Amino acid sequence: MKIYLLLSICLFLLIVVIFLTGILQTNLADYFTLLKDEEFINAAIFTFKTAIPATFLAFFSGVPVGFYLSRYNGIIPEIFDTAFDIPIVIPPLIAGVLFLSLFSNNIVPFLNIFIFNIYGAIAVQFFIAFPLTVKMSKSAFSLVPSLYENLAMTLGASYFRAIYDTTFKIAFSGIASGVILTFLRCLGEFGATLIVGGGIPGKTENLPINIYLNISSGNFEYAMAASVLTIIFAGTGLFAIKFILNKRRTEIDNR
Repeated sequence: MKIYLLLSICLFLLIVVIFLTGILQTNLADYFTLLKDEEFINAAIFTFKTAIPATFLAFFSGVPVGFYLSRYNGIIPEIFDTAFDIPIVIPPLIAGVLFLSLFSNNIVPFLNIFIFNIYGAIAVQFFIAFPLTVKMSKSAFSLVPSLYENLAMTLGASYFRAIYDTTFKIAFSGIASGVILTFLRCLGEFGATLIVGGGIPGKTENLPINIYLNISSGNFEYAMAASVLTIIFAGTGLFAIKFILNKRRTEIDNR
């Protein structure tokens, strides 16, 4: 037990040291300057305007797919499962190049509306992050025996009602963890968003791109301050989401 605690403390301290190192390289004036900077504010707004829709798309598509993969065996589910690993393992930059090639293909002309705008950014963020929802949902559903669904249906519940009242509610914590990871992955997406969105200041520039542009232009202090603020935004959002989900899980458990 002591070794587990020691390892946990070491990893926690590693995160704290890295975070504090970044804070010590900035000053309070940098943060006030950033919070008044219109480009940074627009980048923050764009980040959430892309990450939230991409996460919703991942939830409504990834959870049913995760359920399917957890309940069915065979070559087809195995092929699907392997294919859904590809967006996780390939560099986001490559995903961005592939999407840019797809959107600029003249065979399907209307796809060019996704180039250098918010819609393309949402599409690539969804592509890169949805496997996290699928994987976590599959793992959560796999821990719930299908017996519960069958019992509910024998008592008169419809197929979807039986799944919702038993399997989904029991697996809710695991599914929620996947959704949180998906959202955070979308928040931090850089390469694919830059390629497809173009990183246009004030239009298709998210927080990671804003940080990159500041570093490229030599504004290291602003880039570090923006990095710290991004971590604070993400950490605060993560804490709020976890609090809401834990409260929801408690309500479900008490029913």
